[in-house]
Amino acid sequence: MLNLRCFKAGKGDCFLLTWETDETHRLLIDSGIEGTYRFFGPLVRDFNEKDSIIITHVDYDHIGGIFKWLLDDQQPLNPSVGFYMNTPQLLITPEQSDKVGIEHGINLEQLLKEKAITPRPLFLQQYEDNILYLNGLQLKILSPAKEVIKKLIEEWTAKEIYQNYLDKKLEVNDKVSVKGISNYRSKAEILNNAPKPHKWQNDLLNSSSIAFVLSFNDSNILFMGDSNPDLVADELSDQGYTPDEKLPLKMLKISHHGAKYNTTKRLLEIIDCSEYLLSTDSSGPYYHPSRETLILISEYGRPSRDKPIIIYSNYSLDIDKLLSKDERFNIEFKEIEQLEIVKKQDDGTFE
Repeated sequence: MLNLRCFKAGKGDCFLLTWETDETHRLLIDSGIEGTYRFFGPLVRDFNEKDSIIITHVDYDHIGGIFKWLLDDQQPLNPSVGFYMNTPQLLITPEQSDKVGIEHGINLEQLLKEKAITPRPLFLQQYEDNILYLNGLQLKILSPAKEVIKKLIEEWTAKEIYQNYLDKKLEVNDKVSVKGISNYRSKAEILNNAPKPHKWQNDLLNSSSIAFVLSFNDSNILFMGDSNPDLVADELSDQGYTPDEKLPLKMLKISHHGAKYNTTKRLLEIIDCSEYLLSTDSSGPYYHPSRETLILISEYGRPSRDKPIIIYSNYSLDIDKLLSKDERFNIEFKEIEQLEIVKKQDDGTFE
């Protein structure tokens, strides 16, 4: 059994996977905004050496809940937990260095040191065959490359990361309700002129995001974080996946909350998938998911034209503002809090 919980995380990500081998294990993937902690906190208070945490990248809507947890004296984070990050060297650095994580009362470096937690690096070329094994799970790392991490560390300083944190926090506190999409484009326009992903050099914080294929009992889930789709597609292509030899997926967690620059035809055409997961509250200033992303998934993100697609989300989405009734053909949207992804059958096998 592999169970997924999706927490309310504003425009961010926070997921908890629970599975069983001889005993129960858990994996927290990102921690949303600070307010997300009230949802996942009660479920992780007894995290120990059997459990793990992955922070895909140091962006406010992915790390806010971890700050709250580290500051919670009533529920200290057990230092035996496996704690993985894309950029521990951005955080754990010599004294007086400007290349540290977050300053002042939200200094992640200091908080981790106080709790005796040493983050472990997670990016390409860090593990043999780029695979991390976690108590019965296999994580095939697809992003980021060392080149991306190196450039991020060269160009981002503590001051910039801290300001980015404050900017994102302000967006959450001042968020506005959904006003609908702007620059409405027809389906034909989108398919003929789809948005091109940002060059990774110009979007370092998101392009440094960890992306991986999680495998459990022959079922694969692609967690994209906020990663660059070209970098992920490059890695999958290097592994031999093509439009004729697709990567079979039980589910894909859509990159960057459905932003229009983070999903491409190229990526969708080398995977075999019909179930997708969105994490977004649809609020401004971004109003994710984008119409462009949903159109691309509808057109290219299914094994065949008549194969239905399911898009799960952790918030209710106003689909009428994104897709026409005709465009929603064979697409089902489901708001969920949890989902049993891999089920154990009566004969002891998994489906």
